[in-house]
Amino acid sequence: MSEENMPNVQAEPGERIAPKGAKPKRVKKERLGRTKKEPSPSDKVKKMTVVVLLICIGLFVFYVLADRYIPSTDMARVRGYVIPVTPLVSGRVVEVSVEPNDVVQAGVPLVKIDPADYQLAVQEAEQGLVKAGQSVGVQTASVASAQAQLSDALANQAHVRTQASRILALSKKGIVPKAEADKTRAALESAKAQVATAQANLEQARKQLGTSGKENSAVKSALLKLQKAQIDLERTILRAPAMGGVSNFRLDEGFYARSGQPLLTFVSGEDVWIDAYFRENSLGKMIVGDEAEIVLDYAPGKVFKGKVASIDWGISWGQNEQAGQLASVTGQTGWLRQTQRFPVTVRFDDDTARGFRRVGGQADVIVYTQDSSILNVFGRAWIRVISWLSYVR
Repeated sequence: MSEENMPNVQAEPGERIAPKGAKPKRVKKERLGRTKKEPSPSDKVKKMTVVVLLICIGLFVFYVLADRYIPSTDMARVRGYVIPVTPLVSGRVVEVSVEPNDVVQAGVPLVKIDPADYQLAVQEAEQGLVKAGQSVGVQTASVASAQAQLSDALANQAHVRTQASRILALSKKGIVPKAEADKTRAALESAKAQVATAQANLEQARKQLGTSGKENSAVKSALLKLQKAQIDLERTILRAPAMGGVSNFRLDEGFYARSGQPLLTFVSGEDVWIDAYFRENSLGKMIVGDEAEIVLDYAPGKVFKGKVASIDWGISWGQNEQAGQLASVTGQTGWLRQTQRFPVTVRFDDDTARGFRRVGGQADVIVYTQDSSILNVFGRAWIRVISWLSYVR
């Protein structure tokens, strides 16, 4: 075929025409900017499923580790000693020195009962002692003075001993610092020394009565009556047993106070702690002395420092095992058994929480079982989030 008779072939895009006399050869098209194959919807679902599964596994592992190394609980209460103020003598109230919910210091008078009858009883007892001394021919003024000193010393010793028994009991649990316990023991010893001195002075005064006076039954009886009258007179003033607040009373002058019946409630402000209830699984790494942080619902946005003071060894779980009876087993439904919680006592490190600690108030507590741990960073961040959430709870 001649060139004139050859068809007119035009080059298409991506092709080239073979030179004259050569056999035409089609060249493969080259695509510029070739696009990747788009993933199908099923691939996207699989990837999302894997991501969600990995996140769930990570959260589960974090929860298990956090529950052991930075356990926390929102089942916590502010606890303190609640003391009913009860008179030991009867009489008409002549003075109420406090208002409901006042904060008072230790030893401050709260209520005063009419002392007139008890002052007369002291004077009568003193006269009885004078008559008894005159019957043996001696002066008894020094004996009466010594007896008064002994009565004051005994009353002071009783007051100090009451305070000491409470503080020393708290010291054994770790709630009260050792320095406070040592101070209490020193005060108790001082009170005992005062009693011993007063007794020595009384014995010396008694010796002045002579042999017959010392053994005289009338003198002994008069001394006992005088001591009883002086103690009853001291008891007409009800004082605060410690620093704290008075609450739950409606009392005014003229009210007749009866011996043994409480007049008002005293809430100690010195011995305040947190009872936190942790799940049994959370106690594995916890020991006494671990650092803790506390959030009080009464003080949103604030975080207070504390330490684990004690961990209870057991609780009552309703099992009845009395002799002569079969054991009772509590029925349980479902495939997950109920979580058991144990009380953990947490005490405040300092007095920064004073004024915010109301007995019975709710709290959140987190415990750091290791001094240096990456989990502590998450724990400190979380407890501060909880403190701000207290504004809306």
